[in-house]
Amino acid sequence: MFKGKSKAFKATVIGLVALVVVAIAGILGLGLMGGGTRQSAKAESTYTTAEVKEGKLTSTTLLTGTVKANEEQYVYYDSTKGELASIAVNVGDQVTAGQVLLSYDSTEAQRAYDAAVRALNKVDRQIYELSTYGVVVSETGDEQTDGEATANAQRTVDGQMRDLQDARADAADAVNKAQEALNDTSVKSTVAGTVVEVNRDVTKSATSTAQTVVHIVNSGSLVVSGEMSEYNLANIKVGQEVKMTSKVYPDKTWTGKVTYISDYPDNANGGGTSNANAGSGNTSGAKYPFKVTLTSDIGDLKQGFTVNIQVSGNQSGLMVPVGAVMTEDSTNYFVYTYDKASKKIKRVPVEVGGADGANQQITSGLKAGDIVLANPTLDLKDGQEVTVDDNATD
Repeated sequence: MFKGKSKAFKATVIGLVALVVVAIAGILGLGLMGGGTRQSAKAESTYTTAEVKEGKLTSTTLLTGTVKANEEQYVYYDSTKGELASIAVNVGDQVTAGQVLLSYDSTEAQRAYDAAVRALNKVDRQIYELSTYGVVVSETGDEQTDGEATANAQRTVDGQMRDLQDARADAADAVNKAQEALNDTSVKSTVAGTVVEVNRDVTKSATSTAQTVVHIVNSGSLVVSGEMSEYNLANIKVGQEVKMTSKVYPDKTWTGKVTYISDYPDNANGGGTSNANAGSGNTSGAKYPFKVTLTSDIGDLKQGFTVNIQVSGNQSGLMVPVGAVMTEDSTNYFVYTYDKASKKIKRVPVEVGGADGANQQITSGLKAGDIVLANPTLDLKDGQEVTVDDNATD
């Protein structure tokens, strides 16, 4: 009896052990399968490529400016010249360059000039007399004594002549200065144009602000002046063509060309700080003066009009997609070129130019025909092998 029970007990234990082993094997199997599933779920990144090609940027920058006269002259009252004697022009008069506009009382200036001329003439007479008559030497009959006297007399004449020549140079300078002062009593036009303002009621005061006496404008020569931000400065160059519109005449368009961009910010904004978000339009950074010269007829444009200026990007050169260019410090730029044979990438430093919404100009580092990754990621390494979607290659 005892032995039979023992065999039955052993059979039961063996059966239970078998079940446990099967269960453990099943659990381990599921674990292994699960591990395999997680490993295969980590999909490798697939990149697209683009060929470096010659192209042209299509960016557009909007600026504003004010229509001003390219040639104009303001004549301000100068109290140091005395009282105004006359104003020779009226509003609406057409004047030419060199024409007298106004005159100050020249009485004192004329007296000073006349005195300077008399002083110069006096020195000239002294030089003439000294050079003509010299110094009289009384001869004694003694050859040695007379020779010494003559030599001393000649030295005296030479010294007096040098002093007179110096005096004449000073007198001539005085005449020139007096002549300039006399000329300054008449103010002449420096431009040809139309007299648009005449003020005959100026007051002589050392503390008063500048008072305009005459204002002349050449209305046939207009320019558009404005200020651009430091961000626009990088993308706009002298010589670029522009289109302009005015709210006064919304159906009309004028053309022009950027003819001047200052290398220095204006005094009012030169020390400002720039907003980090350049795209927001809220900038308090430096403002750089610029000018646009009209290349079309002036038409209905008038001085003082505010115009909208559309500057179309005309930069051409090697282009890559904007997403292909990367940087780690906002200063040094690079791309990853792709070699089809080895399927490996290479990090290449580049220099960039302008950009628009789709393309980035490359000024150095690449050549036409190079293949670059169009959508690189930060985890890429130089020399790494990557998977490329050939169907998405440009």
